[in-house]
Amino acid sequence: TAFQKLSHRKSTSVAVGMTSLSALAMSAAFLATRRAGYAGAGASFWPLTLGFFAFEACVGFYFPLIGTLRSKLVPDSHRSVIMNLFGMPLNLAVVAVFMGMDRLGV
Repeated sequence: TAFQKLSHRKSTSVAVGMTSLSALAMSAAFLATRRAGYAGAGASFWPLTLGFFAFEACVGFYFPLIGTLRSKLVPDSHRSVIMNLFGMPLNLAVVAVFMGMDRLGV
């Protein structure tokens, strides 16, 4: 697979490349839709589609890449505790949103 071909490179440099490529893909999609306002909807189809596919490829690289980085940077003996500690702020944010849904108008 493509990830195996990139595995001989440093994971951090691949992560930076994937992040940069995903940002460029989303920027291209944004610019295609901005330009379509002047040229019509058909003019932005291919740039928007290619930008979406490039972004989805970067999303597909995310999970194997993060798993590789996690195995290299976080020791096995502490991994579960660290991952649970990093997950708590997300859980608190979800609870806060659900408790405030009536004020959000949802």
